[in-house]
Amino acid sequence: MNRLVAAVVLCLVAAGLACGTKTSAIAELTKADGPVDKQAGTEPWASAPIGTEFFLGDAARTGDQGATLQVASGGATIAMQPKTILRFGGKSGSSKIAVEAGEIDLSGTGTYALEIGDVKLGNHGTVRVTARGTIELAIGDAQVSTSDGKTIDLQIGKVIDIGDVVVQSAPRDAGVPDAAVAVVDAAAPEAPVPAGDTVVEITGLRGEVLAPGEKVWKALTAGASPLTKGSKIRTGAGTTAKLVDGALTLELGAGARAAFDDRITLEAGPARATATGDGAVGLPGGAIALRGSDKGTADARLDAGAATTKVALVRATGKLTGVGDAELGMRAGDSATLARTGKITPLEAIPAAHDLRIGVGETSTVHDSRGATAIQFTFDGKCPDGGVVELDRDARFRTAKISAGKDAANHMVRGGTWAYRLRCMTKGGGEGAAVASGYVALVADGGTRALPKAVGVNPFIADGRAWKIQFPSVIPDLAVTFPVAGSSFRLHLAKGGKELTFDATGAAKLRIPGSSLSEGTYTYWFDRDGVKQDKMNTLQIEFEQMSPQVYIEAPIDRKPWPEGDIEVKGAVLPNWSVSVESAPLPIDRATRRFAAKVSHPSSGALAIRLSHPQRGIHYYTRRSK
Repeated sequence: MNRLVAAVVLCLVAAGLACGTKTSAIAELTKADGPVDKQAGTEPWASAPIGTEFFLGDAARTGDQGATLQVASGGATIAMQPKTILRFGGKSGSSKIAVEAGEIDLSGTGTYALEIGDVKLGNHGTVRVTARGTIELAIGDAQVSTSDGKTIDLQIGKVIDIGDVVVQSAPRDAGVPDAAVAVVDAAAPEAPVPAGDTVVEITGLRGEVLAPGEKVWKALTAGASPLTKGSKIRTGAGTTAKLVDGALTLELGAGARAAFDDRITLEAGPARATATGDGAVGLPGGAIALRGSDKGTADARLDAGAATTKVALVRATGKLTGVGDAELGMRAGDSATLARTGKITPLEAIPAAHDLRIGVGETSTVHDSRGATAIQFTFDGKCPDGGVVELDRDARFRTAKISAGKDAANHMVRGGTWAYRLRCMTKGGGEGAAVASGYVALVADGGTRALPKAVGVNPFIADGRAWKIQFPSVIPDLAVTFPVAGSSFRLHLAKGGKELTFDATGAAKLRIPGSSLSEGTYTYWFDRDGVKQDKMNTLQIEFEQMSPQVYIEAPIDRKPWPEGDIEVKGAVLPNWSVSVESAPLPIDRATRRFAAKVSHPSSGALAIRLSHPQRGIHYYTRRSK
């Protein structure tokens, strides 16, 4: 909640997506996997059958299942995900689609104007747009031209955050570069609010209140105002709300809802609760009680979903209670889930020991046959007064696992991809901005599969079909055959606005060095005797993700180590380097094998570090038992 989450607003233009007027439909409901509602202007919501048309000012809403809308012209489709609200706003001649809750998949070919700039979809691309302000490429090609004149090529696995136009990438690049320590004292004064026991402060344009006994939600203007007992508050895209009740403050993120009666209750969405004394927040199925003091503010991250609420305690102590007698004492770094039935499920505690160390800012993949690794994130002098490492599946860190330390912090990392960041502690006990971040992925793999045999040449017939060539290590040479007779041929390969040409004379065959090609999708065609042929299609060259890159022969995992040095040996594909605790291991150029003896590790596991200029950093763990 440290920044405003930007609204996700698209104006569908060009490429046949015409801006609608009140007299012409903007979109039509063509598929519904469950109930879909329509709101005509400010009228009450009503059921929408297949074929319902949506005009300027209308809104569509899905329940527990999704739905598909077809844009009136241009062929673009909008796949609404469950629990999503779309509003066709704007003005006559310039309609806009606002994602007020949930998320959509926008598919088509052409240019679409977003609030931050233009998104250009190619190759029948699809982007996912969320109410929290992110855009992610799912398939095809896409570019984003931001308002400050930058053009960003979207890639599958990368996310554009509309709020501050920061690219957050899955393993290969750190999300935040190393930077000088920049901290903000947590004790800085808050903006003043009106006197009274309970107030609500709105930031943004889509805050609404449901007064006691009312059935219609009404808009709230930005700023602070008293909150009447029995009211409910909800936030739309680009809007946050702060509810203050004595020592307790609940900050709602975009797409959240809360109620105020005898206490403040979070009903849905992301939120952050802080308390300078004793305070409690109601949750679906229970509550979280916080205990702050003049020595430190209690701080918890909350996320209320359809079935469970995730609770992560950042600072001080608290108690999570469920319906009945269920309760769980929590301290800083603990996390748990609370089901709507009242069941509490503790999540794993912070490990006291570690298996391997990773310097903050590094993005890497850990291969561990056990499926879980205790990682120590070292601060490397970035935080003089100690720091906090937040670890979360979501790079927005709304309900992160928290671990603190003076020079390092431990986390148990399980299967999948995790985002992490380091925030320095201030002398006043607060936390500053992130000074380093990255991603760590864990794969249940021991590196014992045999390496693939090198493929020197791959056949390719330029016959107008779509071709896909996968390679495990380096791109192979292409043995090109032309399907017609002729005295001379020229093959064209076009990608990213650039074109390569290769000539063959006297034979309908050609060999292209793999070193002249790169990963991606080429459009290909050829000329015969100087005449362009009609057949065109694509040639896709991609790295084979599932192919092993490393073979670890010794030591054998979970086999007792000798009293003396440990033998480490194996083989790698080209361009990989190997090290153990910063000491490089020599690799034989001809056989690609490595062998060396190393000392017993100082941590719980032997970590063999491998690095590749394109494939990134990988660790393979070995334990003695």
